[in-house]
Amino acid sequence: MAAATAAESAVGQVRKTLSVCCVRFTYIAAFVFSGLGSSMRGPLPQVEYTSTVYRSRCQVRLLRFAETFVKEAQKMSDKLRVGFIGAGGISRLHALGYETNPYASLEAVADINEDTARSRAEDYGAAKWCTDYRDLLGDPSIDAVEILLPHDLHLPVTLEALAAGKHVSLQKPVTRTLEEADRIVEAVARSPVVFRVFENFRSYQPYIRIREMIDADEIGELVSMRYRVNRGIGVGGVEVTPESRVWRFDERIGGGPPPILDHGYHVASMVEYYFGPVSRTHAMTRAGGESPDLGASYFITWESASGGFGTWENVYSPEMLVPTSFFAEDEWMEITGTRGILWSTRCSGRMLDEAPVLLYRDGKVRRFDDMETDWGHSFRDGAHEFAKAALEGRQIDLDSESARRVLGFCLAAIESLRRRAEVVVGG
Repeated sequence: MAAATAAESAVGQVRKTLSVCCVRFTYIAAFVFSGLGSSMRGPLPQVEYTSTVYRSRCQVRLLRFAETFVKEAQKMSDKLRVGFIGAGGISRLHALGYETNPYASLEAVADINEDTARSRAEDYGAAKWCTDYRDLLGDPSIDAVEILLPHDLHLPVTLEALAAGKHVSLQKPVTRTLEEADRIVEAVARSPVVFRVFENFRSYQPYIRIREMIDADEIGELVSMRYRVNRGIGVGGVEVTPESRVWRFDERIGGGPPPILDHGYHVASMVEYYFGPVSRTHAMTRAGGESPDLGASYFITWESASGGFGTWENVYSPEMLVPTSFFAEDEWMEITGTRGILWSTRCSGRMLDEAPVLLYRDGKVRRFDDMETDWGHSFRDGAHEFAKAALEGRQIDLDSESARRVLGFCLAAIESLRRRAEVVVGG
């Protein structure tokens, strides 16, 4: 990458140099102190430290020091090397996934804005940056990419990344239309790499715990689900720039109303996560306020192919305070079964002072708080899951076909708003 040469960080240079030096040092130490210098390659010889060859404490310490460093160097070389394509506000959350990632390291950042690319690379500890993502795709040292771009760019950049042989983590939604999603499904089927759509709610620990409890038959056969998103005035949280709002509400770029297709993709994903594919839906809306990005509420009903029913609400309360470390919203979920109910009392905000997971069964309420509830950790865990899966060559959520089904639910809800009628998903 042309720009990367000038901006290569000192930290990156030191890491590379140290890795090489450690490996060389280790084999030299083995050669000098073991007397077994027939080969300068392969693992260190296994020897007894108490033998006469290693009577010197200095020699023992030096060899142990060398062994430790070669192991660290090998760990570094075994990691997945990742690049970000797009460095907008959401990249800050994705970067959390590489601060202590045992499976991957963030090596490069690409953004069309040079200042953004350079500063984000420095902030995230990436050694390289560029303004043309094709330079990143052409870099043989990069194994995988996270695509963090506006929705209209998901299809073309994903196709190029797959063609370049990179593992791909694509920020949700998969695309704007089912036709675009079909092209990604087809490209993934032809590619040997790992592809997933990153939907961080599936990595949120309270939601995972609820899935585990359902699988353990804690509430019996599933009957219904209620999911509520409440937006208001953020108390704390991150700054959302006007630029990041504008493109989301431009249908040509974002694809549809953000409460249904952007944030709403999270909710649609959760419905499929617990109940499987949705077969039909009916959506209603009430506009309010002067700002189109905040002044609308939505009420959506759905039925799953398995026979479950549910509601999905996205409500704007313009005078309500929402304590948060992220965005001015919070989410609650209720899942009812034939012999019990499960609740999740929080997600991206902190509105309720209650255990994150509640179970009602046999006339009693049980509270579960032995899990991480910080929403930011779902980005961390999601990045770890992706890197580990890519190294092992196995698929994780969301695969391309599941991602397409979730998109189909969102688009059917949008179509229902237009028709003011029930819509068959995929119909």
